[in-house]
Amino acid sequence: MKTVDINGEHIPVSECTAILKMLYNDAKEIAGVFHGMNRSAKFRINWPDETLFAESEWKSFVSAARAMYADRLGDPKTPPADARKMHIALVLQARLAKGQETDNRLQLAPNTLQFEGDKHENKKVAETYGLKPNFRAQLRQGAAKLARMH
Repeated sequence: MKTVDINGEHIPVSECTAILKMLYNDAKEIAGVFHGMNRSAKFRINWPDETLFAESEWKSFVSAARAMYADRLGDPKTPPADARKMHIALVLQARLAKGQETDNRLQLAPNTLQFEGDKHENKKVAETYGLKPNFRAQLRQGAAKLARMH
């Protein structure tokens, strides 16, 4: 059985995979929360479906999921089993990111104005860019739909 060594603990690859999926699913949930916030009309035209948005754009929210894990690790009320999984997820994700091209997408942190959605900014987006769908968003939605089918 293949294992990954994390701080002297040999963790089965299957458990590592499940733990990374947990992190990525949490990033998808944060993306869903972002979608539900005060977004511009232009955003709504491009991303009317929360699930497709989360499935397509979750990588932009990994940083927020990592920050959430770090906060929970500092909370003494976090159950030890959950803390172990979160710690392993942070270590694995950091190892995966080493030496690779960094993700240049905007990292949106919860409880910030960008995450919540600013009414003035939303109005400016509509005035500046109009309310036509964005081709890139349409392509990403199509890819998310295909992924959902498989």
